[in-house]
Amino acid sequence: MDATVGIPPGVTEETEPFWTAASEGRLLVERCTSCGRDGFPPRGICRYCRCRSMTQAEITGHGRVYSYTVNHQRWLPDLEVPYAIVLVEFPEHPGVRVAGRLRGCAPEEAAIDMEVEIGFEPGPGGYAIPSFVAVKGDQV
Repeated sequence: MDATVGIPPGVTEETEPFWTAASEGRLLVERCTSCGRDGFPPRGICRYCRCRSMTQAEITGHGRVYSYTVNHQRWLPDLEVPYAIVLVEFPEHPGVRVAGRLRGCAPEEAAIDMEVEIGFEPGPGGYAIPSFVAVKGDQV
């Protein structure tokens, strides 16, 4: 699948650190300086305590598929189908779930609790888009 097909993301003051880090191959979430909880996507305000003092936290390591869908609809003329979109949780960042395309296996192999690594691929408008790569052998 070619991830450069589609609409480029809208970059705002709140999302700019995320997109800059993505271009460097790093996945960032927001961390509240008041309650210490992480949130995604970036909003500039804590979802839990409503504090507006946020910092960035980098997600490293593997995640687990929380949910997924296999898309067979060709939404754009150049979009290859089928492909799997996964919603991934990270043990060190409770409550954070990040969506992205699943790579490294056939779409029909997607499964709940599948172990994945963080990856990025070229996206529309030259942005790096988060995606996830299946870890073979489920090593966690």
